[in-house]
Amino acid sequence: MSSCQGELANEKFEVKAVDQSGVVLLNETVMTLPNGFMELWLPRNRKIELTIKRNELLSIGVIDTFDSSKTCVTTFKLQ
Repeated sequence: MSSCQGELANEKFEVKAVDQSGVVLLNETVMTLPNGFMELWLPRNRKIELTIKRNELLSIGVIDTFDSSKTCVTTFKLQ
């Protein structure tokens, strides 16, 4: 059995999610779970630009929420 552990457990992040039509789906502070990951519930069948910010660090990327999309994304790196 294995498990994953993120680096920043129980930390606050500013998260903004905007879909391909410019609709803001989420714009709030999100707390990571004890395992260092965050859960985001986003609408299906969209391309979404996700912005994650913590202090002066920022990560921006695009995720998809289609049937074939990954449900666990670990590629966002704060820089």
